[in-house]
Amino acid sequence: MSISPSKQAAISAYRNLLKTQREVFTGNIFSLTYILDKAARKETYSRFMQYKNESNVDVLEEKLELADQVSSLLRQNGVKAVREDEGSTLSK
Repeated sequence: MSISPSKQAAISAYRNLLKTQREVFTGNIFSLTYILDKAARKETYSRFMQYKNESNVDVLEEKLELADQVSSLLRQNGVKAVREDEGSTLSK
């Protein structure tokens, strides 16, 4: 059984978003990180499943482009907290 190119692109975009979320939310010292990571994964899964039976190529391309944009945005603008001595500061 062969996977269609559009399905393979969707799988790739989904995995890329999960990887980005893992990178952005891992290593953060706040316990809220776990909650944010779990919520992000749930939302990603929900959005991908919403369009799993979509056959309109234009819609699929638009959604895959959006997934790439979200991944890039998270990578570029993700904020990590770093503990310094007694306090903590936020840094990119």
